[in-house]
Amino acid sequence: MKESNVQTELNVSGMHCANCAISIHKYLENNGAKDIYVDFASDEVKFSEIPLEQIPVLVKGIESLGYKVMEGKDKKPSFWKSIELKFLCCLIFTIPLWSHMFTNLPILHDPFIQLALCAPVYIIGFSYFGISAFRSIWNKMPNMDVLIFIGSTAAFAYSLIGTYYNLGHDYQFYETCATIITLVFLGNVLEKRAVTKTTSAIKELVKYQDIPAIKIENDQEVELLAREIKSGDILKVNSGNLIPADGDILEGQAWVDESMLTGESLPIEKLKYDAVIGGTLLTEGNIRIVATKVGSKSVLYQIIQLTKDAQSKKPPIQKFGDKVAAYFVPIVVTISFFTFFVTYFIAQLPLQQSLMNAIATLVVSCPCAMGLATPTAVMVGLGRAAKSGILIKGGSTIEEMSDLKQMVFDKTGTLTTGDFNIKAIQTFGIEQSQVESIIAQLESYSSHPIAKSIRKQLQEIKSYRIIFKEVNEIKGKGIFATDTNGNNYSICNAKLGEKDYSNRYDLTLTINGVVIAGIVLEDQI
Repeated sequence: MKESNVQTELNVSGMHCANCAISIHKYLENNGAKDIYVDFASDEVKFSEIPLEQIPVLVKGIESLGYKVMEGKDKKPSFWKSIELKFLCCLIFTIPLWSHMFTNLPILHDPFIQLALCAPVYIIGFSYFGISAFRSIWNKMPNMDVLIFIGSTAAFAYSLIGTYYNLGHDYQFYETCATIITLVFLGNVLEKRAVTKTTSAIKELVKYQDIPAIKIENDQEVELLAREIKSGDILKVNSGNLIPADGDILEGQAWVDESMLTGESLPIEKLKYDAVIGGTLLTEGNIRIVATKVGSKSVLYQIIQLTKDAQSKKPPIQKFGDKVAAYFVPIVVTISFFTFFVTYFIAQLPLQQSLMNAIATLVVSCPCAMGLATPTAVMVGLGRAAKSGILIKGGSTIEEMSDLKQMVFDKTGTLTTGDFNIKAIQTFGIEQSQVESIIAQLESYSSHPIAKSIRKQLQEIKSYRIIFKEVNEIKGKGIFATDTNGNNYSICNAKLGEKDYSNRYDLTLTINGVVIAGIVLEDQI
């Protein structure tokens, strides 16, 4: 019983509309599966309550519907079987066929030349859309391919009859057939690229599980991958390396860039016994940590699952779109036949015009905008946000954001770059160059990101060089120093000191308790 409760994940290729997903969903539901999630945009199929020994039977059933279950989740079809190649082949034949409307080249107006150009496009379209359409009808779940296939086949058959009986130009619609197939292929290519960029956000997070790590075992350094780390392992992390696992610092101190998780661009100082998170970057320092959370318990794994779960939860508009898509194809086909009947038998329009009106009804209706665009838009939105470090819990959250009146952000490193610049320095009774030299000397004793930014802009002047015999940096306050003559210097937060200058400056420079300069910093948006 426990095995049947485990969620099964499959990678199914060949789905390219909401009806494809609905047909697989219905098949799994009829076979007793629960918690079913099918996303045609990402080729993901998830379900539970199916014993492991029955999975191969379901796989064969899904493939009988006209889809392909890939063995590996990262396995990609070869270029020769890809949708991109099909589109390129169709485009090569469609361009000259379509251009006959704008040129007077006799060869392009020859019906047999047009047939020769259109036939390969139709064959490729039939192998892709036609087979899928027949299988969907056989399984009583007609998909969008039915519309594409009927529209292109009607145009091709009508043109073929006109060519065979030599009925003239008015009976040649080869370019319509080829254009329908090529444009739909183009739409599929663009959609595939959008989804690929979306899912790459999760794939980039997964890559952090394969970063190299150094394990200390019996005073020896052993190299291994992050996914091989076990709880309790002692790990060595050097400056510039990614931290391989969640853990606590045993030795050393360091500055850690946690922007991939928090969005905060400024590195955070970590001391002994502080917690660190796997996947973050150690920008400065060397530490030894003990791994505390690995595998499914790690913060990184939970973020990956959060992103996947957010993408799998359908917002109300997408659920509505799925319901519409289930009835969409039969209704459109019925309307198309009705259009032909009215225009030909009642309005008594010519056969070719009536047929083109019916084809137009099919073409403008496929693919279904609500069934195709809604899930794609949700996935792209969530994926792009995750890639930028913004985690959104589901598509319903995106819908609710449309009603927001106010939004509060953490400014530094979220809306800004975190790379500070000196906007202005105001001095009081001392030369500007001397103040800049003192600031540069004091900040050289700090590894804080703001100190590094200041040092990039200010240079120490030898003639104003001060020899400090003692320098202390107090976290959250500033730098305090004493020179060989007993003078006390400080550069610290403008809120500190006998008087609060924070309404005018960000930092203040003092000598023996007297403010000699105020510094204003700025951060680029």
